[in-house]
Amino acid sequence: MRASEELTVNDVLAMELLANSTVLAGKDGLDRRVERLNVMTVPDILPWTKEHEFMLSTGYPLPETEDELRELVTRFDERGVAALGIKFGPYAAPLPQCVLDTADALNLPLVEIPDDVAFDDILSRVFSDIVNRQAATIARAQQIHDAFLHIVLTGGQLPEIAAKLAELLHGAAVLVADGSGRLLATVHGDEQYERMVATGVLDERHRLRPLRPGTHELDGKLAAIVSPICAGALRHGNLVAVENAERMGSEASVAVDQAALVAALDVTRQLAVAAVERQFESNVLHDLVTGTGADVDDVVARGTAFGWNLDRRLVVVVSRPPESANAPGQQHLVQQRYIDAWRSEIRAGDRHAAAAGFATDLVAVLGAGENPAELVRGVTARLKTATHRDFSIGISRPFDDRHRIPGAYQEACTALTMGRRVNGPGKITAFDDLGLFRLLSLVDDVAELRRFVDDTLGELLRLDAKQRDDLLHTLRVLLDKHLNVAEAARTLHFHYNTVRYRVTTLERLVGPFTSDGSLCLRLSVALQVLEMHEVAQV
Repeated sequence: MRASEELTVNDVLAMELLANSTVLAGKDGLDRRVERLNVMTVPDILPWTKEHEFMLSTGYPLPETEDELRELVTRFDERGVAALGIKFGPYAAPLPQCVLDTADALNLPLVEIPDDVAFDDILSRVFSDIVNRQAATIARAQQIHDAFLHIVLTGGQLPEIAAKLAELLHGAAVLVADGSGRLLATVHGDEQYERMVATGVLDERHRLRPLRPGTHELDGKLAAIVSPICAGALRHGNLVAVENAERMGSEASVAVDQAALVAALDVTRQLAVAAVERQFESNVLHDLVTGTGADVDDVVARGTAFGWNLDRRLVVVVSRPPESANAPGQQHLVQQRYIDAWRSEIRAGDRHAAAAGFATDLVAVLGAGENPAELVRGVTARLKTATHRDFSIGISRPFDDRHRIPGAYQEACTALTMGRRVNGPGKITAFDDLGLFRLLSLVDDVAELRRFVDDTLGELLRLDAKQRDDLLHTLRVLLDKHLNVAEAARTLHFHYNTVRYRVTTLERLVGPFTSDGSLCLRLSVALQVLEMHEVAQV
């Protein structure tokens, strides 16, 4: 769409005082934009030239040689000069053909201005036109802004803003997306949608791909104008208009920017409402999983207002987002983004799940399905895609009675804590898989666990790293094979006598475990504790 306020070289030459001007070369560049004028009074004018400038000159300051004239025309084009208008007078020679050919090749208009036209008159007339067009641009921008603002003030939301923008842009496709690319509002036809997928505007998950603000040429014909939806320093997403490039002028950019500005008001309003609703939902879920504040049946009844369905086979999932390296003032915003992503991805997998964020953890009660761990892995994968962070997650055992939710919450917390202790952050741990670590979870003092390991394994841990690791591995295999030396030798791919020698070495270091059942048990526990990530770091 060519905006009416965009002045071109052709518009300047159509003015009455320049009606008798002659275009000598560069006719294909008559649509170049004109934003200002300048008068060439010295040969070395290049440092004072600007983009979109209509340069006026007499024949006197022009270079004398053909090579210098061609160089000047080339430099003008490089600097984005809109056109060069020359008043030759009675004594200046016409431009050589090679100079005209250069201008034609660059599509830089060279215009002969009649001798009886004063530069002052040109400057006055064109400047007046530029100012009038800029005033029209400002007035049109205000009209567009008022139209969008009226939508918000009368209760309209993002879908209405998108529809109005599509109307202003004569049927352009419009997309409003959050920071992760999830579409919040759209206006488009089936053919437009297919073109946006084909040109990569939308990804395979039907989400908006990351695009920098500004205008993007997509396939030679299609263009996308992107404007960020910002409230202060916080960016909530993007508003994008997609249409044929020839219909995307400066007015289209103004319309998209104004729509994004007003969309930020609606997003801020929705966030404020959602924050209150989230806090209430979080309080209800907190009462449910901790078993405090109200009867479970009463809390579940309140949860139906949020779309919860807790009358089915369930699991409780507890997650802990990664540590934030942001400045203290930004940590709350980062945590809120994690909570929003958690709720969104949990609900994407189970729209009747209960999900919220507490002080440090993210909690959800969702349908167990046939494979809870697989369900949670899907959520974790989507979370990582949305936040580019790894989340630690604990999963309770599946249960059918909603009155078991508080106990299942404790199981998920235990699985989360021990999963981080054993495997480090960013892992998924199910309570059913903890084994002995369920008992070890009752020991909060990591230093005490480390002392138990040191007391039990003794001199073995003080060997050099290679010998220590080899003997520890041999000890694990022996205990796994119930001290059957022949089975251990086959598993280790060692000769029987080699394993017998290692047994002798191990008993010298840790005690007679082949004849002492209680020592075997202690060694097995110590080896399990040693696998814990936190203990290994002490």
